[in-house]
Amino acid sequence: MTRRGLTLLELLLVLGILGVLLGLALPLLSPNRLALDQAARSLATQVTRARLEAIRRNAFVGLQVFTEGAGGYLLFVDQNANRRYDPGEEFGATHFGQGNWARVRLDPEKSALGNMPLLFDPRGIPAKPITATLVLTSGGATRKVVISQQGRARLE
Repeated sequence: MTRRGLTLLELLLVLGILGVLLGLALPLLSPNRLALDQAARSLATQVTRARLEAIRRNAFVGLQVFTEGAGGYLLFVDQNANRRYDPGEEFGATHFGQGNWARVRLDPEKSALGNMPLLFDPRGIPAKPITATLVLTSGGATRKVVISQQGRARLE
């Protein structure tokens, strides 16, 4: 005797499994989560960019984090060698809370870099070894960018 089709029990079982899988996948595909992941990857990439620019330009290059508004960061070349950002020295800036990252915020209470820039010397080595954690938030989700003493960034 040959059977054609599915029994009601088999159909309900398949629908139940699909429902569970969809329930697990939806939070990972939310616009907040996608924007947050993109912003965190971009920040980690800019840390690497600052290191490489310091070597390429044979100069001190830094990444300055700011927490005003939604927060953000900028890259700068320390032209006057005072080891801090001065207006006019930047060559790249990102502001959270607008554009593609309208939902992303830099959490100043959980981020440990403060107003001190992450500065790389002309060899690409951090001028002052620090370990920093920057926490980005979006719609209840968080993503950490951890910067090691060697100036390398990783996502958590």
